[in-house]
Amino acid sequence: MNFRTHPPLMSRLDISRLVELDSQFRELAKLQGFGTPRCGWVKTVRLALGMNSETLGRRIGISQQGVRKLEQSEADGSISLNTLAKIANGLNCDVRYVLVPRISLVDQVMARAREHSNGAISTGAGGAPIKVDSESLVVLASLLSRIDKRAFW
Repeated sequence: MNFRTHPPLMSRLDISRLVELDSQFRELAKLQGFGTPRCGWVKTVRLALGMNSETLGRRIGISQQGVRKLEQSEADGSISLNTLAKIANGLNCDVRYVLVPRISLVDQVMARAREHSNGAISTGAGGAPIKVDSESLVVLASLLSRIDKRAFW
């Protein structure tokens, strides 16, 4: 059975893409240990470069006080991505952001599908997520093809 051929939900939910993304997220998770510095990345990088706020301000066209305000807004999480990108450019940096799932995307879909399947999809020992293989993906795809996509999540 080719799960890509099933209409509605499968046109939005690509199992192979979920598996691919999960692999990429596992790599990103290795970086999680770094965390965000308490004072924010902008100030941390600026200070590491030995650059004062006046110089950064000149590079991005704002005052020294404006730089300090933006650094504070980054540290408290209220800065916009566009503003952060402008400041990063002044530091010769790029901004990257990513949503890192707390549990794998496949496990999330499997858990939700389990709720809709009335036991048709089983779990491993102790309710642990089952290892995803081609057979379980086919079963999942078959189940998802019969679920109302609006009611899935």
